[in-house]
Amino acid sequence: MYGADGFDKGKGSFGIWANFAKMTNLGLAFCSYDCPVSVTFPEADLVRQFFSVRGTANFATSHLSAPIGAWTPIVSGQSKLRLQFGEHYQQLVLRIDRPALERTIKAVTGDASDRRLELSEDEPSPSDMAFLRRQIFHLADELEAYAHQYSPLAMAELERDVIVRFLLAHEHNFSPLLRREPRNAGHHIVSRIEAFIEANWNRPIDLDEMAIVANVSARTVFREFARAGKGSPAHFAKRIRLQRAADLLQSPADNTTVTGVALHCGFQNIGRFAADYLRLHGELPSETLKRAHSSR
Repeated sequence: MYGADGFDKGKGSFGIWANFAKMTNLGLAFCSYDCPVSVTFPEADLVRQFFSVRGTANFATSHLSAPIGAWTPIVSGQSKLRLQFGEHYQQLVLRIDRPALERTIKAVTGDASDRRLELSEDEPSPSDMAFLRRQIFHLADELEAYAHQYSPLAMAELERDVIVRFLLAHEHNFSPLLRREPRNAGHHIVSRIEAFIEANWNRPIDLDEMAIVANVSARTVFREFARAGKGSPAHFAKRIRLQRAADLLQSPADNTTVTGVALHCGFQNIGRFAADYLRLHGELPSETLKRAHSSR
């Protein structure tokens, strides 16, 4: 089950309910057990974090052992993992490939060295983890409701946001760089990134690619957008995608729907898409679509 190499049940009627969403570099699992269960996992090049929903449980690696509460410290995959769940236990499990974490933090900080990412297994900040927990539970709800409709663009940007938030929530050897003020690079960086985003509006905003295009760290790019009063690259990408959504709604096919257009253009929340569309275009997307059908 999900890579486990050992499974033992305790006394009581056995029942398990599990669901697993696998993205490119991230996995999110929900597990519910009726009776006590013990599960083991082999070494793997990933990190895990557990979020208890109900009940009691414990985890143990070669050097770390603790209860699973509202959240755990980072659980490295570099040693064998043993999990012990109590009766009627439920949890969410976040799994992220270690190479993806390393690529992301190097793009964000502009680090071009061969230094490897070293994550701390100390107890994380409660305020940061409360924010991350809300994001993980929101992600689970979104995937449960809309995963079959999501475009690759929307799915990739959901994944990117979680990975960045994970890196911000935990201490690691790149944390001092994150806290350091990014250097100034000039407003021309903004124009360069805007042109890149406009030409690639239907692709995820890849932090590593953006840093290469700008020839500065992703943090510097974000700083220059803020200094220019333009919010962030994501804000600019949203405006471009809202315009592309309007183009699709104004020239619809017979089966065009607002939900389909929103997801195709990278918007995960349909209600938020409609509100943003109204602010930019002065009417709801459903009104644009209705008028387009009427004119035909």
